[in-house]
Amino acid sequence: MKRAQNIFFLLFLAAAVYGPAGCGTKPAAPVAQPEPPPQRFSSDEFENPRICQYCHQEIYRQWSGSMHARSYTNPFYRQRAQEASRESAGAADVFCAGCHAPVAVLAGEIPPADGTVSEVAGSGVSCDFCHTITEVTGTGNAAFRVAPGKTKYGPFADPLRTPLHESRFLQVYTESQYCGACHNITHPENGLVLSATYSEWKASPLAGRGIHCQHCHMTPGPGVTRPNPGYAVTGAPKKREHISTHYMTGSDVFALQQAGAPEHALLAKENSRAAAELFLGLPEALQPYQPGSVNVRIRNSGAGHYLPTGLSLFREMWLEVVVRDEQDRVLFQSGVLSPDGKIPAGSVTFGVAFADAAGRETTNLWQAAGVLRDRRVPPQKYVDEKFEIPGLPRPGTLQIRARLLRRGVLAENTSLTELPVIEMAAVSGRIPVR
Repeated sequence: MKRAQNIFFLLFLAAAVYGPAGCGTKPAAPVAQPEPPPQRFSSDEFENPRICQYCHQEIYRQWSGSMHARSYTNPFYRQRAQEASRESAGAADVFCAGCHAPVAVLAGEIPPADGTVSEVAGSGVSCDFCHTITEVTGTGNAAFRVAPGKTKYGPFADPLRTPLHESRFLQVYTESQYCGACHNITHPENGLVLSATYSEWKASPLAGRGIHCQHCHMTPGPGVTRPNPGYAVTGAPKKREHISTHYMTGSDVFALQQAGAPEHALLAKENSRAAAELFLGLPEALQPYQPGSVNVRIRNSGAGHYLPTGLSLFREMWLEVVVRDEQDRVLFQSGVLSPDGKIPAGSVTFGVAFADAAGRETTNLWQAAGVLRDRRVPPQKYVDEKFEIPGLPRPGTLQIRARLLRRGVLAENTSLTELPVIEMAAVSGRIPVR
């Protein structure tokens, strides 16, 4: 496993879904800002999330099955974190754990990456960490400030009074900027933006319409499923018009299945299926032996960021196209997995490819110095992919089926055939041959 694949695999796990895109615009690059001095706290200053469940039972249940709760304990992360630490002589320890185990970094329990951390620090992106953030100081790479203590911060302008802690409203809890503290990744040495989920949203039409990350990723189902009436506190006297769910739904179906969180895995699958639409452009008819041209349009209709987003090196998204005759014999195919689970060469795949300082393509993100290719689908836009198909040697009907597929990262002890392939969208059509 190359150094960067170990180092940057880590950061993609925290995140909840996905030639240049044909009709899109590139996301605005975040503006570099000076870093504030590092903070230091004891992990004892943060509440154990198990304490929170006594008053916030449903919210705790949702969070405890999420990828945020597993951001540090996830076995894929732990394995890669230790490898990355060795290969980078410790340079990756704080860089990765700043978002995966923020309390451990704040308490000085990391570095080293393989050291013993407290139970609170091992809870990953936990309740008290999230609700003691007082400021987002920039974009990505753990750009937050915290103030652990008696006061908890959140999105309610009229919080209920409780003897257990003070509650205070902060506007940033209702905005995507809050998520942007971690959901952008910039190379720590050369400033190259490696993952720009927050910046992609900021440049999208959804941002202009006031649709934030929380509107899609903290609601009961895919997309903006609001309002969600309920109670923030078990037995509270006031039912609120909207309660944000804490599933933190993304697209990591396999990791959630492996973690024994089937409800969360199902939500992640539904999220993927709601992200895109496919359309077919077909000739009205063909003559025998006449080849044809098929256009598949992929529209990012459901995501507020590019598809795929994040570190696409660790996510696969591709187009499968199969053409059959009336007897169901395959005349043409593209993107159909081989028996060992590999995507065949020449398939239409989506993602970002990086180049090193010499301009050569590299999968080692530590050596990445620029973007070589960006083939993805921007939010609320589409790309077209054309396929030349052979003719049918007699009158009849050609049957075309296209599917947009994705799957998650390949772990060290996992085969490609074990990874679930998620059908994001599908479309079928027919061409008469006469």
